[in-house]
Amino acid sequence: MRILWLLLLGLQSAVGHAQVFDRLYPDSAQISLAKPLEWVATPKGTVATPDPFNAQPDAWRFKPYTGSTALPTSDQQEVWVRFTLAVTPNRQVWFVRLARASIVKVSFFSHDGSGQWQVQSAGESIAPAQWALRTRSPSFEVQSSSRGEQTYYMRFEHRTAITERPMLISPIEYINGASRVGILIGLLGGMFGLLSVLCLAAFVIARNPVFLWFGAFVMALMFSQATLIGFGGWRMWPNSAYLNQVMGWVTGCLALATGAWFCATASYAKDSHIWIYRLLRALALGSLLWAVLAVANLEVFSREIRNAWTALVTVLVIGSLAWMTLRGQRWNALLLIGLLPIGLATLTRLAYNLGWVVQVEFAQTAGIFSAILGLLWLMLALVWRSRIALLSTELAAAMNNYDAATGLVQERVVRARLPHMLLRATQLKMDCGVIKLRWVNYAQLMASVGPEKQKAMLRQVGQVLSRVTRDIDTAARLGDGQFMILVEGPISRIALTSMSTQILSAFIRASDKFGLPSAFSFHIAIWQADVVPCTDKEVLEALTTRLNQMSYGTKRPVQFVDMATSDPGPEQREELNQRRHELIAKIDAIEASPSLQASLESTPDRSTKQ
Repeated sequence: MRILWLLLLGLQSAVGHAQVFDRLYPDSAQISLAKPLEWVATPKGTVATPDPFNAQPDAWRFKPYTGSTALPTSDQQEVWVRFTLAVTPNRQVWFVRLARASIVKVSFFSHDGSGQWQVQSAGESIAPAQWALRTRSPSFEVQSSSRGEQTYYMRFEHRTAITERPMLISPIEYINGASRVGILIGLLGGMFGLLSVLCLAAFVIARNPVFLWFGAFVMALMFSQATLIGFGGWRMWPNSAYLNQVMGWVTGCLALATGAWFCATASYAKDSHIWIYRLLRALALGSLLWAVLAVANLEVFSREIRNAWTALVTVLVIGSLAWMTLRGQRWNALLLIGLLPIGLATLTRLAYNLGWVVQVEFAQTAGIFSAILGLLWLMLALVWRSRIALLSTELAAAMNNYDAATGLVQERVVRARLPHMLLRATQLKMDCGVIKLRWVNYAQLMASVGPEKQKAMLRQVGQVLSRVTRDIDTAARLGDGQFMILVEGPISRIALTSMSTQILSAFIRASDKFGLPSAFSFHIAIWQADVVPCTDKEVLEALTTRLNQMSYGTKRPVQFVDMATSDPGPEQREELNQRRHELIAKIDAIEASPSLQASLESTPDRSTKQ
């Protein structure tokens, strides 16, 4: 019997606890109620004020508002809720907060000083600027009194049943809740804004349009989430109730459109599954059409049809990626992992709109965090995929521009860079250099060794030239046994000689390494820019001529090209003519001198002696 009484007492306390207001936190303070929450349903528009409830209390059967109560609001009926605060020694201020941000209309009735009913209204059909308290969710202020009990009424007008209980929170918790919302909005704007900037940076680097579509999806999803948590009506468009309702659907449809188009582009469905690509494209265009219709007239389709379209697009996009993933495409599996939390957040919001989910704050917070995690995953996956494509492109470019045997650039690259280097040297008036190398007895040497040793020797030459040159220089392979180095200025003759000496020394050590004393024997011709401007063809001809002259036999393996490689300009030609005339004048003066004439006359004729 004792156990039975304890059980009944526990049930009674549970029922009593269920008839009080909901709590913002589990340990939130609660004010004592003289009468707990009660509710009654009335036909729409039949009761204007709470006076009939006070005049005929027995005619209205108020029911207890428990934790499992769903207020049966609809287009045909409305629900009245009442509660009474107990007497307190001092006046206390509390706030009634309604968690459902999409309530069509809620009216709050309280007595003023003269005993008249004072009405405050808020909800989806009223602009937030007209609310009594400018908050994200409909909220009303209540006060207890030491003179007597205070009774308040709330009238709910909505399309579907309301599953949440109102909250009665203290001013401190009210401020803490606002701070929490501010942190959530800051996290939303910061993370989504960072992802948008990263998308633009990735597009600039990779030139892949998929990053632009992903950035559009991020921005549309950010505005959609901001609207869903009430920030749109709170800050963006506070003076228009119609704009609040419109943008709630427009941003959602734009997020669906950009998400479907991003999946169609990123999943490569156009190349592998053309019918899925057409389906995703149709879903994107359909969602965009829904957004345009919502801007024109929100009542073109009912709320249920709009919810059904949102659920259909979400399920079809995720289902399409799942179908392609089952066909063995790992990339689509990565996209599916990132889209699943975003899709689940969308479906959770739809379930809340239908009255299937309570505690919208937790659902909204979870939706924002899940969307952020999903977008971060998609961003990392896109960067990873783009990096692989970029590496493939760089590898193809390297194979096209570099010699596979030596690792040096191809001949066409160095021929393209030489005119630019000469032009820079002329404009900046600084010396640059060109070194051309010829491998002596290259053909006979390659014919005498095997293929593996040939590869090793060519690789050794490439390593030597790459190690000697600077980062701004260019080392290239011109052909069989010929190489070239473009030495950017400013460079001196001594530095060019030192570079050539390092090359020859490295080749001597390489010859000892391979066991062939004369294997790496090179002739090196060096051209250094002088005052006379030269073209690239003239430089190459001068270097080739000098190497051909050296091939006839020389003891100096390194020689400079000192002769002019082009016609001098007017100033240089005048200077040369002046020097020529001065030289001829000196010769004439020497020949006309008396001492030279006397020495010539005193010299006996060799033929006479014979």
